[in-house]
Amino acid sequence: MSMDHRFKTSLTMASLLLGCFLLSSCSDPQKTARKQLEEKGYEVAARGMIVAASAGDLESLRLFQEAGFDVDSVDAAGNTPLIKAAASGHRDAVEQILGMGADPRHTNKVGRDALLTAAGKGYADVARMLVSRGSDISTKDKEGWTALSLAAYNGHAEVVSLLSTTAAPDALDDALLVASFSGDAGVISSLLGQGANINARSPESKTPLMIAAEGGKEEAVRVLLQNMANPYSEDSTGATAANLAEQAGFAEVKTFILSPDQWGATEESQEVLKEMAMAQQALIAEGTIEETLSPVEESPAELEEEVAAEGTPAGEGPPQTEPAIAAAGNQPLEGTPAAAGDSGEVAVSSAPSANPSPSNRVKIREEAKSKPIVAINGSTIRSKAPRQAPVKSMVLASFHEEPLPIAVAKVDGNRAEFRRLDRDIDMPVEVTPGEVIPGTPFEVKEVTRKFVSSKEGKGRMVDVSRVKVQNIESGATHLLVKDVAGQSSDTYAILTAPNSKYRYVVKSGDVFRTSQPETGEKEFQVLDIRAEGVVVKDLKTEEVLTIARDGVLSF
Repeated sequence: MSMDHRFKTSLTMASLLLGCFLLSSCSDPQKTARKQLEEKGYEVAARGMIVAASAGDLESLRLFQEAGFDVDSVDAAGNTPLIKAAASGHRDAVEQILGMGADPRHTNKVGRDALLTAAGKGYADVARMLVSRGSDISTKDKEGWTALSLAAYNGHAEVVSLLSTTAAPDALDDALLVASFSGDAGVISSLLGQGANINARSPESKTPLMIAAEGGKEEAVRVLLQNMANPYSEDSTGATAANLAEQAGFAEVKTFILSPDQWGATEESQEVLKEMAMAQQALIAEGTIEETLSPVEESPAELEEEVAAEGTPAGEGPPQTEPAIAAAGNQPLEGTPAAAGDSGEVAVSSAPSANPSPSNRVKIREEAKSKPIVAINGSTIRSKAPRQAPVKSMVLASFHEEPLPIAVAKVDGNRAEFRRLDRDIDMPVEVTPGEVIPGTPFEVKEVTRKFVSSKEGKGRMVDVSRVKVQNIESGATHLLVKDVAGQSSDTYAILTAPNSKYRYVVKSGDVFRTSQPETGEKEFQVLDIRAEGVVVKDLKTEEVLTIARDGVLSF
């Protein structure tokens, strides 16, 4: 073979090898994607993908995926591409990253996921997308903030409206308390509309009205007062909302609180007043009702859940008895301004499936608004459906306490000393039975001195003297307890059920009956009425139940 021929053969082989190499390179998607990312100026690393997400660069995000990068890659702060896209409000990028398989529940080093991040900045479209794709609205960051509480504190009404529809009652209360710091009236109205307790208490025993008043948030104060917030409640130091406003230098807010004729009214507040009037009328009306609940359709899945929670039917195996834990009080939001919450007590529920889902709870309440109110005392509620126990299908629709501008300061014999909470000068006045408290329509009917042993005080005797007063204008009577300011002990609540044609108003001591095919007739007594729930007892078995805002808990 000649030298020239060998040279030509070698050249041909080299050309073929180079062509194969170039062809192989062009057919490798990862190498191609990396090259294109370099041309775009991105660092071909996880950090580059997070930068693309933050910028909402959809094409580059696709290239990073083709280049083989994990969609849940993290930066030094623990942020994923999804979290960074949410933080910048890029809805399309969030949707694309979720489609790439991102975990919506991944949290960064401070405990915030994409939903918390988006909610805190007010990106409602992003929050809606994340909720629909599996984000957990109950997730708390390391300081105790939820997506709802962050949105409420920052005044993002649209996000609050979105998240509050499925929030648990204690989460609604927490959000209302933190919203009162920033004072956004729209956020406060939205939370109240979803069932937040208007007289919820913070760890310092402050109500939303007290917090708003102390911060000088007059519009928030107005909305709360219009919706029947109690202006005469006191915090742990004995200060009312008006006192706190004055102490903080907001004299005009104090004057406003003490001037009911200036509060005004809204459509919502008129509905609250109408409901309270209907309830009070039902409480004094004669006669009782007997109702047979109409059956509620249950899907196979709901029946399966019910059997799983209540135990296998007799003859088919042992019942499931493992209890479920449900919060009975508010949990503090640590690290937040005057963090919202209460005692954090925990209750054990033996029938979690009896509780309606959050969306059903809201639906039940909304449907109940048009139902007439009847007193439950002495009434009988029947059910034709074996599984639909009347009591365990109920929810607490609303709770009302009668705001009273007086407080019992001292009881000595048959004399009671009262403080007026509706005026600037807090000068106690002494009154005996048969006398009217000066400047008020309240006549003292009975004075009872009483002491009990305090559990917290290790046996120390506590003064719980009581005074019964009657409003000579309306005829309503109220029982006041020493040092419990601004409200009567005669609180009442309104219960409802998805298959009832009524709303039931209840007060402490009421007795009513239920009947259903499997258990027969039962008699219940109302033991206590709280904002969190109505405590009732089965008089035969002594089982104690709480009809709460999110369903029935067994204790």
